[in-house]
Amino acid sequence: MVERVSLRTASGFVRRFAGLAGGYWSGRDRWSVRLLAAALLALTVAQVSVPVMMNLWSQRLFDALEQRAMDLLPVMAATAGGILLFNIAVSVTHLWVKRRLQFGWRAWLTRRLIGDWVSDGREQALPSLPGDHDNPDGRIAEDVRIVTELAIDLGHSLTYCLLLLVSFASILWRLSGVVEITVGGTSVPVPGHLLLLALAFSAAGTAAAIAVARPLVRAAERRQGLEADFRFGLARVRENASVIARQHGEAVERGRMALLFGGVRRGWERQTGALVRVMAFGASYSVLSAVFPILVVAPRYAAGVITLGMMMQTAQAFQQAVAALSWPIDNLATVAQWKASVERVLGLKEALDGITPLPPVKANARDFLSDGGTTARKR
Repeated sequence: MVERVSLRTASGFVRRFAGLAGGYWSGRDRWSVRLLAAALLALTVAQVSVPVMMNLWSQRLFDALEQRAMDLLPVMAATAGGILLFNIAVSVTHLWVKRRLQFGWRAWLTRRLIGDWVSDGREQALPSLPGDHDNPDGRIAEDVRIVTELAIDLGHSLTYCLLLLVSFASILWRLSGVVEITVGGTSVPVPGHLLLLALAFSAAGTAAAIAVARPLVRAAERRQGLEADFRFGLARVRENASVIARQHGEAVERGRMALLFGGVRRGWERQTGALVRVMAFGASYSVLSAVFPILVVAPRYAAGVITLGMMMQTAQAFQQAVAALSWPIDNLATVAQWKASVERVLGLKEALDGITPLPPVKANARDFLSDGGTTARKR
């Protein structure tokens, strides 16, 4: 029952987010946006090809070293240089396309929210409306940026890891061969045992990481709310500076700012505690993922079944597969930050949608001039 509720909640969250920001991909500029997205996907595939090429290069290098074939080193160095230049070109182009897509999405969503906020008297009615929609300026300026930038960052990293997993899973399967395991006096052939070990290793690590980092999402949401309250308090002082000065209320305002910043400190400390646990686990996990595959394949190398190059290739392929499977662990903090900002933007949008627009008021053009139209009449 809990899993069903969780899946239903996640599905509802995705639908709400798509309703908020999905129009960017189907709007007036949809073809240019989709072309950028297709280019980003193609460049991501090119990025994945780099570690695959380096894996094959590493196998050939260590085999050459094992055979003392020093005449192959110039060729290997030239190959590494070619891979390096290819990686630079792909990385630079990928960054340019990604940032253009991110800013375009942010600009579209910012225009939409400002249009909903500063229209039909909603900017006046919003503060008196109950619900979680305080600090609309901060939500539009900061949370919209986080929502759009991290959505593309997370989408790219997830796609990259999936492609990386497929690539190195096939390499691991090929390098694993078939291992005979004796069960009850009967030999059972087990193909792809290295891939199975990588899956089990990653599954255990992911389960442990989720248990360790469970408080991180709540801590991130709470901290962002407290930061927004502090920004709103500072903006309030700026907007009411003349009133505060006339009433000599500086001491009161300083006390209020101190209380708000105290909340920021508590939110920071709570998030720091959660991050420390995640970082400690991540550091241990990264070391184990580097050592474990070498220990697993070392007996086969000692028995002469595989070459030194194949052993190093296997270890690197195992690390890459585990790294791809570790996407949830590596992105827990980022997903928590993104989700918190999405909820804040959704809270503002839903509050604005719930406001009944004020009837239009007909006014003379001179009413919009601070000098009563004198400047316009002189012209």
